[in-house]
Amino acid sequence: MADAFPDQGPQANDDASQPADVETIGLDATDEDPAAGGRLAIGRVISDEASPSFFSVRFRMDPGRFSAPGRFVAIEARAEYGQDVFLLARVEDVREFNPHEDAASSTLREALPFGTSYATEGASTVIYRLAQAEPLEEAILGDDGRLDHIRAISTMPLAGARVFEAGPELTVAALGLCEVPEEGLDMGTVYGAVDVPVVPAKEVVQRHIFIGGGIGSGKSYTRGVLAEELHSWGVPQVNIDVNGEMRQATGELGGRNLVPGEAGFTLPLSALSPADVVDAVPSINRGTNMETLLRFSHEVLLREVANGKRKHFGVEDLVGQIEDCAFTLEMTTGKGPDRQPDRRTVEPTKLRTRSLERLPFLGEPFDWSAELVPGAVINIDCTGMPIGELRLICASVARDLQQLARQRAIPFTVLSIDEFHLVAPSDDSAVTTQVLREIARVGRHYRLGLILTTQSPSDVDRSILKRLLTRFLHAIEPDQLDALKGVFSDASQDLVRSLPKLPQGVCVLTGAFETVRHATLLQVRERKTTHGGATPDIFGDLAAHGWAEKRAFTSPTEKS
Repeated sequence: MADAFPDQGPQANDDASQPADVETIGLDATDEDPAAGGRLAIGRVISDEASPSFFSVRFRMDPGRFSAPGRFVAIEARAEYGQDVFLLARVEDVREFNPHEDAASSTLREALPFGTSYATEGASTVIYRLAQAEPLEEAILGDDGRLDHIRAISTMPLAGARVFEAGPELTVAALGLCEVPEEGLDMGTVYGAVDVPVVPAKEVVQRHIFIGGGIGSGKSYTRGVLAEELHSWGVPQVNIDVNGEMRQATGELGGRNLVPGEAGFTLPLSALSPADVVDAVPSINRGTNMETLLRFSHEVLLREVANGKRKHFGVEDLVGQIEDCAFTLEMTTGKGPDRQPDRRTVEPTKLRTRSLERLPFLGEPFDWSAELVPGAVINIDCTGMPIGELRLICASVARDLQQLARQRAIPFTVLSIDEFHLVAPSDDSAVTTQVLREIARVGRHYRLGLILTTQSPSDVDRSILKRLLTRFLHAIEPDQLDALKGVFSDASQDLVRSLPKLPQGVCVLTGAFETVRHATLLQVRERKTTHGGATPDIFGDLAAHGWAEKRAFTSPTEKS
């Protein structure tokens, strides 16, 4: 075997434990191997009822060595055609075995007045740590000990084989990420391994991104990091900001903060579907002539826009169309030249349709084509907006962008929606669910990407969720885990179980094979822009108003 980890001296008992086709490496437990890029030996594969196999490997860890769930290790395998083969495996869990500390021994030591001591790991023959790992990829090294290529596993690890820290090069290759931050989206590092960058390819945004997590878990912080990275690549961004968390960062990125209905930011009625309009008009009962008349009138105007007869239309245009459409639908009274619209249907429909004038954001179309230039960041501040109006805003913006993207009138653009469970619930009747389903399904073909964020994945539309192919999963309540089935990719059960307990700013990164090959723990990097979603310091606010410390309460009895 052409050894990538050359012999550096004797090691006791190696000869008896090595398989026949694996040479004794003799790497001292305290040394790194410079020929292997500084990768550190951390243990040996052991044989038991489950290990080694193509699906599971357990290895005894050397004293003083460390690994943790989500970390990658490299396991030596047989040489092939003069090249060294290493299996790349993801650590799932680590356990300690110590017979001196079983329940009976521990109880006995506490009960008897005799001091006891025993040798610790490294000196003891019965105390050790055992790591469980899942083989994921196979790395082929070149003559220089550097990575040549990655391939699917075809080699089973053998008992006694040495286990090494995979290091940055092999870990990044196994995950299918970029090698340096300048090549992709610099999101941070592998949790617990600050030397291993996590840099998804910039193209992952074309296949849509999901960010999930509970309150205060760091999901809006991660969204801000993504905003910085996309801006650095010149990707235009339109963000529906439900809680005002991106206002300051948008300004720092040179973008625009817009409030619906203010400073000229309005959206045309022609950007809404007939179903959207019916939902927005109060007291239009489903299945009635009024609903039929309103839908048909809106559809007629939409066809005129599609045929180039008009650029857009507003509330007054729709009200005027209702009377004309009453004739087409034969909602009339009288006959011949005396035929008139049925006022019992037409007038209530017109009156209720005029109620759309109460919505300040309906008006002239916004000039997206002029605004969405490379590097543009447009933040639509919807703070405090009622859910019904929020859904109309999202539906209108999404359909405008969808239409412009189909016409190639704008460059590739990302539409981002915070708290998207509010606007795309698992309900076919919601005004935004249908358009977001369409964008999630085929948006990448006409240059439109999605970034959707929520704290409540159990409430979102499943067909949208499963099409968001890169996922940042922060700490979340256990009752939400079932809703995330299907987006964990190959994350182990141990990794999934760790989700509710992840520290702030750490998430499980998963994806489809073409975006992120294997799940890993990500420590999100520090933001350069201001984080607007931090939990407010309410007690600092009270201190500023004169109540700076805890005060003792004196009951009326004590006062007397």
